[in-house]
Amino acid sequence: MADLALENYSHRPRMVRLKAWLLLNDINSKHLAAKLGISPQLMSMTLSGMRPDADRINSLVELGIPRDLLPPPHSAPDPAPNVRERRGRTSGRK
Repeated sequence: MADLALENYSHRPRMVRLKAWLLLNDINSKHLAAKLGISPQLMSMTLSGMRPDADRINSLVELGIPRDLLPPPHSAPDPAPNVRERRGRTSGRK
């Protein structure tokens, strides 16, 4: 039933379709965050695509959320180098 209603949203941005799907399925992001054991803020960042960790995205798919409504997962970024490494210094001051 929810899939039929979403046909009217096929031309809308992914986040609009995701929010419609969640609403039609009586699911909110706080509930999802609790299921995944993360904060509501991190869940919001995951759903928006700001922090789409691959494990979290896969967990959401396992909970039944259609993959095409979720942002593409990203693997963890390499840690940013510290300021000295960016300036070509690794030890001591010059």
